[in-house]
Amino acid sequence: MHEMMRHKEDFQSVELLNDYEQFKRKLFRRTGLDLNCYKFDQTYRRIWNMVERAQFERFTDYFDYLQENERHMRSFVDRLAINVSELFRNPEQFQVLRTRALPMLLKQKRALKIWSAGCSYGAEAYSLAILLNEIAPEHNHSILGTDIDQSALERALEGYFDQADMKNTPVELRLRYFRECKLNQKTAYEASPLLRKYLRFETHNLLSDRFNHDFDLIVCRNVVIYFSDQAKEQVFRDFYTALNSGGYLFVGSSERIFNYRAMGFTNPDAFFYYKP
Repeated sequence: MHEMMRHKEDFQSVELLNDYEQFKRKLFRRTGLDLNCYKFDQTYRRIWNMVERAQFERFTDYFDYLQENERHMRSFVDRLAINVSELFRNPEQFQVLRTRALPMLLKQKRALKIWSAGCSYGAEAYSLAILLNEIAPEHNHSILGTDIDQSALERALEGYFDQADMKNTPVELRLRYFRECKLNQKTAYEASPLLRKYLRFETHNLLSDRFNHDFDLIVCRNVVIYFSDQAKEQVFRDFYTALNSGGYLFVGSSERIFNYRAMGFTNPDAFFYYKP
């Protein structure tokens, strides 16, 4: 009991906080990942849990361990990305996308350019591809999926999903766009080449890399909630710049842009922001 109390008191000691600052500087120099742009408490606790599981007592000792092996370092950076996703997550919001936002965009141009930012292992990007192929299959749409997690992107390229990923996918769409198969002795669903033709996936850090432009729709859901308020606002402003006039930004259920008017957006539907 005394050891548990002492450990709790030491969890954010001055010495350990200073050590964490050193860890952040070293990590930034090594990977370009700036932890100052992430919410402090959440990030500090997550990384400290990793430090403890690896049986170290200091952040910097853990960094030295990561530094010794590129695979360890890559695994650490990947674990900082929260890969919780599924096809058609929050189906009522995808219904708004299907019945209002996408038809409006297709009135302006035939082939849409879409960015799924923080796409994890691709469930969102494949959902977008399904909608486009349902609504306007004859056009050469493009969907860019990006994430900092390279292993998730490799999985996205493969296009396999498990049963939990499919729970919001209507049966007719599952039958039309996925082939049921076995993967690692479990039931899996392989995406059709009809969807893959729209998709490409790239590594991208929303906090440090340049943004592409001329997007008609940017989808970034349940990603920036882990960012500091300052970093979050900058990302939203960069999204605004990256959108074409008449384009939409679609955000997650736990994310709202409170000063959207100051950025230049309107808010025609919940979780949808429009660039006039």
